Amino acid sequence: MLRITRSHPIRWLMVSFMFMFITNQDVIWSQGSSSAPTDQAAQLNIAAERLYRDVVDGDLTEVRLATERVEQLFTSSSFEGLTEVEGIQALAECIVEVKVATAQLSIQPEEWLKSAAKLRLAADSLSNKEQPLWHQYYKVIREDLSMMQNQLNENNKQGLKKAYDSLQAHYELIRPAVVIQKKPFEINMMDSWISFVGGMTTSTTSKVDSIRNTIVQGEEMVNTLFGKKRDEPAFSAQLDLHSYQNGIWIGGLFILSTLIYVGYRKYQGEQKLWW
Repeated sequence: MLRITRSHPIRWLMVSFMFMFITNQDVIWSQGSSSAPTDQAAQLNIAAERLYRDVVDGDLTEVRLATERVEQLFTSSSFEGLTEVEGIQALAECIVEVKVATAQLSIQPEEWLKSAAKLRLAADSLSNKEQPLWHQYYKVIREDLSMMQNQLNENNKQGLKKAYDSLQAHYELIRPAVVIQKKPFEINMMDSWISFVGGMTTSTTSKVDSIRNTIVQGEEMVNTLFGKKRDEPAFSAQLDLHSYQNGIWIGGLFILSTLIYVGYRKYQGEQKLWW
């Protein structure tokens, strides 16, 4: 059983925060929500984006005001139908992390920015189901996996561990956003793989082939997580719409010319038969 003491400030804040959210949900459901869950999620997304920009600018006063705005929107909104309980908890944890990072006597810029980025991605994930920002990390994570393969082939254990640390950091950054959109069993599988391959990279008894097979398995899991096809390339060139349209016209004209030529030759053949 979790004991809430002064040595667990983040856990204490989480419990208090979730209690406020659940209590306010009773009021919202009894009185009726002032706006649809999608509208509330959109408002939260805008507030989280503003907070992130203030953190990037290093404006502590504005960050505190923006954090209060995000917290107020979270506790007064109903996100019913947009995510599961795990997603709500993940979003709450992101807000608490920002509050803790902002309340430090000595601000740690890297942790401050990371907590704001996690919240930004999570809020966007709640509001944007089709093309969420966390999908942009597909190439980044695939690069981490490729680097792990390269370092393994070169028998560079330190390089392998460094590549894994980069992978883990990127996954932890997008994890709350992923939790909001994915099913718990998908998250559990990815979490287990991250933990397992991390142990293999630090173990002195792990065999190279075993690590390589595990990385390949990870590539397939990442593809599934991001909704990519198994054989879809990780680094595809951006499609230029104008060039694409020109290609359609050129291809169409080529096909039309071919059909005309074939028809003409057929016509000539038929004329010879008559003569």
